[in-house]
Amino acid sequence: MLVTVPAVTGETPTPEPALAEVAAAGPPRPGVAAPDGPLPTVAFAPYVDLTTPPLPTMTDMADATGHADVVLAFVLAGSDGSCAPTWGGTTALRDPAVTARIAGLKQRGGRMTVSSGGALGDYLEKACPDAPSLARAYATALDAVGADHLDVDVETDRGRTVSSQRIAEALALLQHQRGTRVTLTVQVEGVAEGLSDDARDLVQAATTAGVAARVNLMVMNFEYQGSWADAMIGAARTAVGQLEAMWPGSEPADVRQRTGVTFMLGRNDMDMTTSPDDARAVVDDARGNGYGGVGFWALARDNGSCPGTEDEADDCSGIAQAPWAFTRIAQGFTAPA
Repeated sequence: MLVTVPAVTGETPTPEPALAEVAAAGPPRPGVAAPDGPLPTVAFAPYVDLTTPPLPTMTDMADATGHADVVLAFVLAGSDGSCAPTWGGTTALRDPAVTARIAGLKQRGGRMTVSSGGALGDYLEKACPDAPSLARAYATALDAVGADHLDVDVETDRGRTVSSQRIAEALALLQHQRGTRVTLTVQVEGVAEGLSDDARDLVQAATTAGVAARVNLMVMNFEYQGSWADAMIGAARTAVGQLEAMWPGSEPADVRQRTGVTFMLGRNDMDMTTSPDDARAVVDDARGNGYGGVGFWALARDNGSCPGTEDEADDCSGIAQAPWAFTRIAQGFTAPA
């Protein structure tokens, strides 16, 4: 059987090997090393929420800070639950308001990452019936933005009915044909627990399928005692140790370079609060340990317009802070060469 994934706009699609052939060609031997292949090159990019109106004016960040790389979130199934990618299940991929904002960032040198999944809505990963159709949906979203970096954020509460194997096989097809760079954004359950069971399943499935990926650790929404900065740092270090155990043939420095860490700035939705000092500690630890990337949720919240709010908000951090304080902290992150 031959399957195809749409090539980058302007190129002619080429035949793609069957899934079994792709899996047989590239996966590492069990327990040896993480797969080789193209890895993400962006060291820092905040998430931009395209699912909650109003749309953020992303160029404000670039004009104020000089930083223009972002993660566009989230691609979901169509409003009818179909395997047709949309922004947030409601907005067309090439919606003029979205494309205008993306164009503005690109004019300022910005690089786009497309993120699929998130905490709400109907997942493409469930709506698409098999790996080839999911790979085509991913490719359609990437082409709409002109991006070569896909972030798959399958969160535990929404993802229990999603097949890790289907995702991994789709990513293998996408990476094999297009050279797509892949991030797996996964949940961390605590300092002692590290990666969730679903996170380990997805990383293992991607490894078996031969997908080269950065594993992005969401250090948020878990119980802790003591310092929140120490808890985020400790949870990330536990997860890195688990990744080292999953890829025992990889050098520890290589595992850390394949790791990213993402926090939620300001007032969290589970009563944690990440201050600029907390963020600086996480970013400094990521740099000192040789991680490959950092990020935060979300760009529109990086302002102090609602200090003291009791509930997490979409358009402000809930704490007293200077505008773009978290962006300025994180943009100083550099990954190992």
